[in-house]
Amino acid sequence: MRFALTASCLLMAGTATAQPSPVGRTFHYERTNRDGSEPEQIYMHRAAEDRVVVYKMVERCTRSALVTATIDPETGEATKLVAARLEPGAKSQAYAEMVFDPAKKRIDATIAGNPPTKLALDVPMRPWHLYDYDLGTLAAAMQAQPGSRKSFGFGMALVWPGSPSPLIWTGEATARFVGIERHLDRNTLRFDVSGPAFGDKGGGPLWVDARSGYIVDVQWGRPNHDNYRDFRLKLIGEEPAGDAAWTALLTRHFEGCPGGTSAP
Repeated sequence: MRFALTASCLLMAGTATAQPSPVGRTFHYERTNRDGSEPEQIYMHRAAEDRVVVYKMVERCTRSALVTATIDPETGEATKLVAARLEPGAKSQAYAEMVFDPAKKRIDATIAGNPPTKLALDVPMRPWHLYDYDLGTLAAAMQAQPGSRKSFGFGMALVWPGSPSPLIWTGEATARFVGIERHLDRNTLRFDVSGPAFGDKGGGPLWVDARSGYIVDVQWGRPNHDNYRDFRLKLIGEEPAGDAAWTALLTRHFEGCPGGTSAP
């Protein structure tokens, strides 16, 4: 009888601390320079265990991006990313695709045009994350190991217009656990992230929710878009969960806009 009660208590304790699946959750972030300038709204939606969708917009009724990544749920590493332009009615028009071949350790990208632009990049380190995806895949990796205080590393790629090849490998990043902090009114685990991936601009702190592993705040020296000086990604809040709520969020982007239903 004592054994049965002990087993029952252990099972209840395990259930109490088990983390809910991230599938269906949508987090709203704001990407800025570290001083808060150049704000852009970033919404990360976990559409499935192996799929993350990121919706980016400066303001409603203007051009915005919708980027979908097919990922490894354990590492967050993407095997495919499709960039699209959001259109009225929550529809989208794809304009670029990036495919990662693990066997070849290479990314092949195609950007629509006449003719299409073809790009390729060797990936010397795994897992890798695309920096200008606004940490959507890194966020999935952190949620796969909620509460972990282990230091970790990853490689980083970046799409940077104006460089000899717009798709570049920036190098390795290392995240070192620093401690438990109360940050933005949340209990967080703080990591300091540094390494060659950030060049002479440097990295900086990363805060993740101590219980569920979602990203709370990031403040790094290297920008991830060419109109920024540096990089901050700050959690604003969580949107209603589920596919219907996500579709409604996308639909609202062009609702009631001047010019009717035509996307800019």
